[in-house]
Amino acid sequence: MRRTRAGLSMIIALVVLSIIPQAAAKPARRKSSAKVRAMVKEMVAARASQTQLQYLTKTHGSFSIDEAYQIQLALARALSRKLGPIVGYKVAFASKAAQEQFGVDEPASGPFFRLQRLPNGSTLPAGAFMEITLETEVAFTIGKRIDRSIKDVAEIKDYVKWVHTAFDIGDYRFVKGDTKPTPQDMIASGVGAHFFVLGPAMDPSKVDVDAVNLILARSAETITNSPATNVMGSPWNSLLWCANHIVKLGGTLEPGTVIVSGTAAPAYKVKGEGIKGDYAGDCGPLGKVTMTIK
Repeated sequence: MRRTRAGLSMIIALVVLSIIPQAAAKPARRKSSAKVRAMVKEMVAARASQTQLQYLTKTHGSFSIDEAYQIQLALARALSRKLGPIVGYKVAFASKAAQEQFGVDEPASGPFFRLQRLPNGSTLPAGAFMEITLETEVAFTIGKRIDRSIKDVAEIKDYVKWVHTAFDIGDYRFVKGDTKPTPQDMIASGVGAHFFVLGPAMDPSKVDVDAVNLILARSAETITNSPATNVMGSPWNSLLWCANHIVKLGGTLEPGTVIVSGTAAPAYKVKGEGIKGDYAGDCGPLGKVTMTIK
């Protein structure tokens, strides 16, 4: 009987010890979820009221790159209720010029939603932006489902149906401060994804995207003119990075998904009257995109 009671006491003690760490961990998980919900609520409200935010890392504390993508995913779920499903992704910070402009040292991605795709030649109100970040880029339309890691550029070319000239029409979402936002701030908020425009659909085997220049003009005045190879050595490298990145995050690229591969030059980034104008993006043999902001 003594042995039985001793054994029972030991079992109870072990059970209690196993429960204590779990009970202690629960408040931390709830706090983390509450923090994510607070950030998402804040970002959604700022978009609705067209106001810029303080850096998330300033108001909510630091978080990792991996956590930033989890916050971005939670934000995407909230935004898709009004903007529709995800139809594409942008690659941000894909050139040295863009990395220096925003103070980061590696590419990042953010989702585009169905209602963010605009027809070529669209007219937009200046009030649709807090601070525009406009870039001429190369975009790809996926032709076959990508649900695994892709080895190299030669392989990923088999998955592409069309290539386009594109506008990445971003909106800068943070209040200007003494320092630049961290990569985590930018990623969590969707790296500025706001609208995009595609030019004519071109057969990727018929156009050498590495040979084109990415030209952005406002009211007939050239703003930037840079070789496509400034984008990670080739826009194809950017596409490869993005596809493998999305798969690594647990996603897939379905047929029809658009990847906007990144800018070769610093973004045209202005507020107020500087937002207005007639814009043209020209990639030579790859075609043109245009839009007007009034």
